[in-house]
Amino acid sequence: MLKLLDVTRRRFLWLTGVGAASVGAMSFAQYAKASESDDASAIAQEAYIWGFPLVLMQWYLELARQKNFPLNRFAGKQHLSRPADKIVGPNIDTLYGYAWLDLTKEPQLLHVPDTNDRYYSIQLLDAYANTYAYVGRRATGTKEGTYAIVGPNWRGTLPSGVQRIDAPTNLGIAFTRTLVSRDADLPAAQSIQRQYALASLSAYPRISPSDQLDDADLSLFPIPHFGSLGLDFFDSLSAGLATAPPPADDLTSVKRFAKIGIEPASHPSRLQDKTILSALREAVPVADDRIKKADYSTNLNGWTVNYKVTNFIKDPLLRASVNRFGPATHVAQEALYFGAKPEQPLTGANKYVLKFNAGGLPPVDAFWSLTLYNAADFALVENPINRYSIGDRTAGLVYGPDGSLEIQIQNQAPERGNANWLPAPAGPYQLVLRTYQPRPELFNGSYKLPPLRQV
Repeated sequence: MLKLLDVTRRRFLWLTGVGAASVGAMSFAQYAKASESDDASAIAQEAYIWGFPLVLMQWYLELARQKNFPLNRFAGKQHLSRPADKIVGPNIDTLYGYAWLDLTKEPQLLHVPDTNDRYYSIQLLDAYANTYAYVGRRATGTKEGTYAIVGPNWRGTLPSGVQRIDAPTNLGIAFTRTLVSRDADLPAAQSIQRQYALASLSAYPRISPSDQLDDADLSLFPIPHFGSLGLDFFDSLSAGLATAPPPADDLTSVKRFAKIGIEPASHPSRLQDKTILSALREAVPVADDRIKKADYSTNLNGWTVNYKVTNFIKDPLLRASVNRFGPATHVAQEALYFGAKPEQPLTGANKYVLKFNAGGLPPVDAFWSLTLYNAADFALVENPINRYSIGDRTAGLVYGPDGSLEIQIQNQAPERGNANWLPAPAGPYQLVLRTYQPRPELFNGSYKLPPLRQV
């Protein structure tokens, strides 16, 4: 495997004519173009990276089926995330929910209530983990509405007043997020969440929520570890190609994959060609490592942010890296995520302050929040005041005489009291600042988050 990695790396550098320091910055498209040959190793790595999101979604759907999770029906969490939930990187701002969609027989009608300007979003993803549409405050407003999610092969007429959303694949998922302003607001947010409804087109006009909202088991979306799957990965990829034909733009890539036995409903693991089998087997950990090391972020004042998350990400390496911890990262226009990256890793052995000058809070049209996670598993951290984030809705924040806001991030309670304290563990941790419905200033550079300051 190490020999293959070394050979592939040398071949990559030779074909592209770049130095080793530039490898991480190259896009998958540039590498794929440079690798357009019949070399089995290059094609296998390309197939792994391209197919990662498809295999991921197939895996999650299979986990749901094993739990007898119903299709075309919403489930939702009834509380904000907490450490006991044991999920990866949750926000502490919204109730989460989701529904697996099957559009094979007919469209699914989605009905949403009037949320009275409350932030909510229903993010629609296809079988390749592409975000293809949103219903929600930014995209469609907050008035009551009915939408038809239509599969790629359906032909027909929709009822008057029903807005059409075309899905690229018949299988996919809808993720819901519903803002909770404060503890007292939880019942109102729960009521809105319960009103999201799905129904088959043939049931129109009967579209009503389920009598009981099932629990949205977020443990059914674990972090994938596909690097150890070996040949099974390519069997799963071939099965996925059969159930979710790729978009036309990707047919050239799929034809290349067929050269090494990867095609709809095939079983590459059963190939007789030992050279190809070896290339497939050895490509998995190499390509998986490339996904983990891919970095498309921009560093600003000690914060990293990825502006390149869009609908239908064209670069397969970017699409795979965005989904390597799971699906449903928001597109940049919906939310920007800023990760703290100081010169030295954050640790509870130190004290930090994040100071926003007067008038300098993050410019958003929805909300912002700063959340702390364990460094090892990106989970929320238990603390004595049960506070896991601070944001624009945090009650009791104390501002300075000049109107500035200082958030104190440390292990022990500050001498000035708990009002602005974000408790940290004794060991290493991570910080993520979310900005929902970010304003143009966050894109054009006219606003920069202040740096974390160690005190």
